[in-house]
Amino acid sequence: MALSGFQSARIGIFDPNTENIQKDNIFNVDPKEKGSVVSATISNISPTITPIYGSDQEWKAGGKGVGAISVAFIANAIPLAVRQKILGMETFDGGIAGIGKKTQSPYCIFEMISHDAVDESITAHLALVKGTFHLTSVAPKTNTNTTVYDQDQLTFTATTRDSDGFAYFEALEDEKDFDTNKWETMIYGMPLTTIDGGSSSASNVNPTDSTDK
Repeated sequence: MALSGFQSARIGIFDPNTENIQKDNIFNVDPKEKGSVVSATISNISPTITPIYGSDQEWKAGGKGVGAISVAFIANAIPLAVRQKILGMETFDGGIAGIGKKTQSPYCIFEMISHDAVDESITAHLALVKGTFHLTSVAPKTNTNTTVYDQDQLTFTATTRDSDGFAYFEALEDEKDFDTNKWETMIYGMPLTTIDGGSSSASNVNPTDSTDK
């Protein structure tokens, strides 16, 4: 899927030791929330092809499943509270946050919103449904005659979801085929845009649950 631009990101944080998610633990990284995304380079979605040989010939092509997926994520700014939560940082009195030997990042969903390169009026969605964020670097630089900004640079390391074994999804908002509620339910376990304000959580669903077995 060819893409144009990077509009925003949406990040959901799982409850500890579950694949459930609370609605108030889903955050947007976009200008409305004082954030701004730059790029997200997803690597190794498919595994390396390693032929399996036997009887003096290639027996199987190999390459089943997913690869060691990672995302190099750069943002002009991630809202500070969101950044601290997705990195699992410990907070202290006085506005202090830290990363130490006991720091463990929570499992998150990482959705990226872009546009179709063929028809830029169509929104494109990419999502990695389970993984952890890690701080790549912090690199302040001196200002010169122009202001120099240090961008947020994080790495997202993805894994497969326990509920169904999936790691990556993508979709285009084509009016004929796309359904927002189905997309959000597949990714977050609930339809975010229509959910009742009194409902706060739902389990991730297995995509085969609604089909005949």
